[in-house]
Amino acid sequence: MELLESVEIGESKGELKKKINAILKYDIVTIDELVYLPLNKQSVFNLFQLINALYEYRSIIITTKKEFTSWEDFFANENVAVRIVDRVIHHSHILMMGGDSYRLKKAE
Repeated sequence: MELLESVEIGESKGELKKKINAILKYDIVTIDELVYLPLNKQSVFNLFQLINALYEYRSIIITTKKEFTSWEDFFANENVAVRIVDRVIHHSHILMMGGDSYRLKKAE
């Protein structure tokens, strides 16, 4: 979520486009633990702007424990959720992983 936080900071300074353009310099962008916590309306807008800018130009790795069908619960706007999922799954390779949490095993 550090990536999304840096986008939020850029947006709050009126530099969203500049921040996204800086991220576009990377070939691969990773968004870890997406939809772990609900996003507010502005965060969803910023995430859409980022995903849309990366779409078909850069590789995106997203980790999440939630299925796409439940993403709308975490976004403030269902229509934006659909558009984000649409861009994320187009041209994608989805790896479904199961099993116990690695962190919980280490804590035992």
